[in-house]
Amino acid sequence: MKIIRAEISGFGHFRQKTFDFSQGNQLFFGENEAGKSTLYHFIQTMLFGFSTKSKKKRDYTPTDGAAFGGKLWIAIEGYEEIRIERFRSIQRGKATIYVGDQEGDEVWLQKLLAPLTLETFQEVFTFQQEQLTEVDRLQEKELHDALISLGISGSVQVMNQIQYYERKMQELYTPRAQKLPLNKKLNQWQKLKENIQQKEQQEEQVQRGYQQIARYQIQETQNHEQHGILQKRRQLIEQQQLNWPLYEEWQQLTLMEEPQTSVENKQELQTFYQEYQNVNDAIQKKENELNQLESDQGSDRYFFYLDQEPTVQQILREKITMIRQFDAYQRKVSEFNGHQEAQRRIQQKRGWGTEAPQLSDPKIPLAIETLQAHQEEQANAVLRETWLNEQYEQLLQEINEMEKKQPNLFLNFKKKQQLSYVLFLLSLIAGLVGFLLSGFLQWGLLAIAVVLLVIGGCFQFQQLKNRQNLPLWQEKMLKKEQLRLELEQQQTAIADRNQTISREMQQLQSGFGNETDTSKWLKMVEEYDQEVEDYQYLLETLGALEPKLRQLKEQIRLFETQFAIFEEWLPLQGKNLNDKLEILETFHLKMQEVKMKRMQQPSTLLAQQLSQLKKQREALFEQYKHLLWEFGLTHPNEIPLWNKQWEEKARAQARKAELAQLLTPLFPEKTTKDALVKQLAEVTQAQKALQQDFQMDLEERKRLEVQIEQLQKDGTLDQLYQEETQLRAEIEESMIEWSKNRLLGQFLTDLATELSEQQLPQLLQQASHYFAILTKQRYEQVVLENGALFVVSEGQMQSIYQLSTGTKDQLIMGIRFAYLNLQRHHILSPVIIDDGWLHYDTTRKEQLAQLLAEFGKDYQIICLSSDQEMVSYYQDFNQEVKMLT
Repeated sequence: MKIIRAEISGFGHFRQKTFDFSQGNQLFFGENEAGKSTLYHFIQTMLFGFSTKSKKKRDYTPTDGAAFGGKLWIAIEGYEEIRIERFRSIQRGKATIYVGDQEGDEVWLQKLLAPLTLETFQEVFTFQQEQLTEVDRLQEKELHDALISLGISGSVQVMNQIQYYERKMQELYTPRAQKLPLNKKLNQWQKLKENIQQKEQQEEQVQRGYQQIARYQIQETQNHEQHGILQKRRQLIEQQQLNWPLYEEWQQLTLMEEPQTSVENKQELQTFYQEYQNVNDAIQKKENELNQLESDQGSDRYFFYLDQEPTVQQILREKITMIRQFDAYQRKVSEFNGHQEAQRRIQQKRGWGTEAPQLSDPKIPLAIETLQAHQEEQANAVLRETWLNEQYEQLLQEINEMEKKQPNLFLNFKKKQQLSYVLFLLSLIAGLVGFLLSGFLQWGLLAIAVVLLVIGGCFQFQQLKNRQNLPLWQEKMLKKEQLRLELEQQQTAIADRNQTISREMQQLQSGFGNETDTSKWLKMVEEYDQEVEDYQYLLETLGALEPKLRQLKEQIRLFETQFAIFEEWLPLQGKNLNDKLEILETFHLKMQEVKMKRMQQPSTLLAQQLSQLKKQREALFEQYKHLLWEFGLTHPNEIPLWNKQWEEKARAQARKAELAQLLTPLFPEKTTKDALVKQLAEVTQAQKALQQDFQMDLEERKRLEVQIEQLQKDGTLDQLYQEETQLRAEIEESMIEWSKNRLLGQFLTDLATELSEQQLPQLLQQASHYFAILTKQRYEQVVLENGALFVVSEGQMQSIYQLSTGTKDQLIMGIRFAYLNLQRHHILSPVIIDDGWLHYDTTRKEQLAQLLAEFGKDYQIICLSSDQEMVSYYQDFNQEVKMLT
């Protein structure tokens, strides 16, 4: 492969620059910073792609927005001229190649360059100074590896197969990988063994947890039974409180005396009337009670409750669970709304979307601190300049005043000073000319130059000696000159630093808008990074809360569906879950009261009693009808008003009997209102204590269940043992596959090494030839003894570690050129040398130029240098020199 032309659109400081390359040896000359390394890295980038950014690597990205990349024309045997185009902003830096009318991609380019790789290009075909000092690499193993890697030994197919086996090995396992199949299985096996060990230790703990849960379940059953007893007791006390006015009335009636009669007829009539009235009142009362009872029992609301009573009780039993779920849902909704509001504020401020933005470039704070340091240094330099100006003006004023007083002294001083400078410069020029022409002119001219140089030096020495005892006015003149020079240097430094600050400001300003106060930039970067982290946290939190909210909302919806059948009978529209539970519980209590009352006074019993009373009334009327006729009465209601008191007493006795029948089940024993209040308080306190105990037991049981579930989440021991057996079988199968590839790769490596050993003598013979050229026949031979290199000089062997630095460089370069010579029939790449003669003297440089001229007959050599002396040697050997501008 040979390079024809490079066209740089934007790379480093190059813009729209074109370089043409010749077939053989050529030298690109330029001063420091002219772009030699930039040109080399452009060629490398065009062939192998853009390198990743790093603090330790130079960044060639254009800072003015120019297109980063360019084009490179190369020639490869068997193909027409190939054009490579590569730009960072196009296809993420991947290359596009053109071979005639065909267009290809990065994969085709690598196939065309194969077996040339980036590592081979850098290590074999590139000569840089640091590579020429790696003496430790001149060992037998390294020489073999280099032969194999270049494919010189004829083992290209073997190497391809070795790479295939190594790739198959690396696809299965590498020591530090995490995602490869065998690595993942080994990590899974390690974790599984830890789980098995933990599971064996936790088995006993799980059994103890189950025993404790069983005790809590028994305690829970006992609590339910006790709660039922207390609830019945509470309901009885509440019924007693509701009927307390009737109980007081009943107690008062029990203190009244029964009516007495004094006259037999009146007594008989009174008895009749009383009995009749009692029977009639009882009939009326029973009829009213029966009508009321039948009306209530016929109520749709009451019958609806009877039908849905199990559902109502089931819902009320789940009341605590529903309230907890509803409270948890409200908390999550509040938390979700708070995070959404925070996200909305950041979105309005930054204009971000649903994807989390990236943090700022970590290089920006360091660049800002550097800029601020430069600004602070600039401020100090300005203060220094001001001070120097003041000193200079003050000294100038003093000199002017002294010059007015002694003008002749100042005039003579200036003339002598000018004369001394002229003589000194003439002596230096004469000495330099004599030195340069000493090899071509007569010794007399050299003697004249030496005399002038000595005279000028003596004169200048006398001037320096006279300065040791200068008068005051001369010291001030010299001090003025020193201040002027220092002031000019300070101004130049200020101007340079101003350019640096302006350039750094331009690079950073785009990221801070209209804000020019650099003291605020670090805070702006910190605020931006903090908001990015906050925004990422909000996105993650909201993403985690959404499924929880949906789950809680679905649970609340399932709870509320249970209330659908009650919406026609209860005011549940628009109510939340808590309100619905309260309304349903109130409805339940009222219906229970109605149910208890109906159980105490069943309609059947009332109907029987009513029928008996009516018969009794008819019989009584027939029995005492003659008595009514005696008093001239046709109906018992016509009894005179004098019997009113008797009737009232009779009604009181009837009321007493009625209350006794109604209240005796509720008040089996005598009591007081305060006693009821005290009993209700005791029952309420007992219920609360029982509820607290129940809640504590329930929470402890739930905690144990969660703990047991956590302990058992990885499966039982039998399952874990089975998983371990299966995983070990898979690991053994993968390890067998990995070992097979390793053995085959090692076998082929040994085979390639055997092939390379056949060419190693040729390599050493050619290296000896090149080394002799570079050292001007001082060393005749390079030999390999016991795996180490030695050089032979005048028949004696010498260790390479005893050579000077420049000779070591020559040895390494000779071996490198020997490698390339073995590959001259199939040239993979041009040879690129970047100032690879740092430790060379004049003779060594000339010998290197001679070697390059000879080697350039077979290879294309691109030499990049800032050494003017190397240019002259290239011209002496009629080699091409191109200028970098």
